[in-house]
Amino acid sequence: MSGAEAVIEVTGVTKTFRSWGAAGAWSVRRPFRRPTERALALDGVHLRVARGEFVGLLGQNGAGKSTLIKLMTGLLLPDTGTVRVCGLDPYADRERNARNMGVTFGQRTQLWWDLPARDSFSILRDVYGLPEEVWRETLTELDDVLTLSAFWDTPVRFLSLGQRVRCDLAAALLHRPRVLFLDEPTIGLDVMVKDQVRELLSRLAATGDHSVVLTTHDMAEVEALCRRIVVIDRGRAVHDGQRDRLAVAAGAEQSFLVEFETPPPPLDLVRATVVSVKGATVRVRPVPGADRVEVTAELLAAYPVRSVRYEGATAEDVLRALHQRARPEPAGGAAGVAT
Repeated sequence: MSGAEAVIEVTGVTKTFRSWGAAGAWSVRRPFRRPTERALALDGVHLRVARGEFVGLLGQNGAGKSTLIKLMTGLLLPDTGTVRVCGLDPYADRERNARNMGVTFGQRTQLWWDLPARDSFSILRDVYGLPEEVWRETLTELDDVLTLSAFWDTPVRFLSLGQRVRCDLAAALLHRPRVLFLDEPTIGLDVMVKDQVRELLSRLAATGDHSVVLTTHDMAEVEALCRRIVVIDRGRAVHDGQRDRLAVAAGAEQSFLVEFETPPPPLDLVRATVVSVKGATVRVRPVPGADRVEVTAELLAAYPVRSVRYEGATAEDVLRALHQRARPEPAGGAAGVAT
């Protein structure tokens, strides 16, 4: 989608945080002075998200993911570089930017704690100036997927975690934002609630009207929702590309176990090489640059294959490999902070 309209543009962004060092020797002249240190959270990050893209933002704890989200939502100001969301500076134009975006931050709620969730939805309707008809239509659509009406008259403080997360997601989508930032939206949820949330996000992705940035440690979520993956490590973007090419980019080991009805003839493949043959089972490995979809399609098109099973690196393995390949931390300070 390189030629599509850019909804999010992050250019050369750097962000550091100050932390207190260990107290030095006491002095009469400077009795309360403590040294400070600068911790680098983001180091020259570039990111462009087009209209309709669903981007997974991955990385280890402390890599800088949440800091980047806070910069794009206007909660933080970059030290250097620029951030634009729908053409606006999210920090300088926070009020206008808020009308273009929806945000969920893990287990932090934007609902009024002592009010029923439906009252919070009514307040948000007035905050965003939504017409009554549009508001009701959107709320009905969200209720169809998330089954909110079963508990939306209950005060938020009495809702379960799964119920509150569903209400928070609905609150973020009520004004039909152009951009949606999801920071660990399903953390701590049971399987059934996760399925409901994923179904709603899949519908959003299918419309092509919303640009979504998702940070999560749930790799099943990434596999189900995100076609494009951006990996942040030590404050830098170390990978930006299609999900199926993530393992290739990391150099992580991967292979396919292919089963035939009978022992096959020697395989002549373009996208993969044969590693071993045991009777009717053949193990193949993708050539550099080939992804899982391409290898599977070539096998199914050329041979009477009974089954193809992918084996090898998991998403966690890939992130670990990318972390090990990234540059070492600079001397004199940490290269990332958990935020």
